[in-house]
Amino acid sequence: MNLIFFSAHTFLVKEIINALSRRRDIPSTVVELPERLPAEAAADVFEHIKPRLPAIVLSINNAGYDYEGALSDLLASSGSYAVNWFTDHPFYEEVRWGRRRPNPRNRLDFVTENAFVGPMNAAGINARFLPLATDPAYFSADGAMEYARDIAFVGNSSLEFMDALFTDDLSRELERFAGLINRCKDRYCADPRFDIAAWLRANPAQWRDQTTVAADLFVFLIEWMAGYLYRRDFIVAVSRRYGKRFTCFGDIYWTRFITDSHVSTDACYYTNLCAYYRSTRINLNLNRIQVPTSFTQRIFDCKAAGAFLLTEKRALNSRFFIVDGPQREFVEFGSMDECARLIDYYLAHDEERECIARAGRERVLREHTYDCRIDAMLRACKEAWGI
Repeated sequence: MNLIFFSAHTFLVKEIINALSRRRDIPSTVVELPERLPAEAAADVFEHIKPRLPAIVLSINNAGYDYEGALSDLLASSGSYAVNWFTDHPFYEEVRWGRRRPNPRNRLDFVTENAFVGPMNAAGINARFLPLATDPAYFSADGAMEYARDIAFVGNSSLEFMDALFTDDLSRELERFAGLINRCKDRYCADPRFDIAAWLRANPAQWRDQTTVAADLFVFLIEWMAGYLYRRDFIVAVSRRYGKRFTCFGDIYWTRFITDSHVSTDACYYTNLCAYYRSTRINLNLNRIQVPTSFTQRIFDCKAAGAFLLTEKRALNSRFFIVDGPQREFVEFGSMDECARLIDYYLAHDEERECIARAGRERVLREHTYDCRIDAMLRACKEAWGI
């Protein structure tokens, strides 16, 4: 059976191509496509790959497919097997932009957030949980490295995305729900395991009769806004507390919220980010609210680099890592105050901090590389279809 990967210049493309190139058990072909294929181009793409069909067709976030579902239907009719990996909200394009759900015949959808599996299955999608991972080609602990800073966070401000997401009409509509947004944010601050979307759906009296926005879109927007404010305010608080000891590696828009000297726009994922992780005593991880139980790629990359990471409490942390005791691989916090206490503690305990970092690295390299994830996908294909 051939494997065709739709490469659409999106997140994870390099990592997937690298992992596929190392396999000798399945011939793979990379097909370059636009992230959103025009529907009128679907037939031409199908004809181009037809000599290699039937095949396992792998995509990331449905990139390379058209929104109307034409290419998906053609592949299903050819007897091929569609495998998609959602690394973001699986219903976003459907809810926000009206994307047609792909043909379900011979299709598996993996998703990097476990909380989405139930709703996806309920919607008739054959979904399975598969967390993100790392590529040791880009993140390793090779060579000596001196510390250059005490604390760092790597991540963009999301301001551009928020501006694109909220049209003028939606912004005016949600201004009326500022109190609700702040309540959701405050509850999440108190416990990062709080599921905003689930709470909103369970408490429709708080909003349902007060908005003209469709329910699914309303929940999505409130969750995104609360999450954006939470992360912004958290980074502002860390910056104010630690001053020049803290660096935020992200986009220039962070300078709207924190001191310019605390912001660096220099980090590049595939070139110098590994070095920045390794030269930082304590790396912070803040998940997006849309990742309530699982992991960002930052966790796996940072640990593969042999760096120390301090991250929010998540339901799956203890399922994948040892989170306490002498063999500890993972340190988690449940609030800003606890985060600050742990930062101060581990800055003062170098040997303990570095021991945890080494243990985490061993775990990640053993179980959480993209080679491991491709293995898991192919095992699932064999279980589902015998191929």
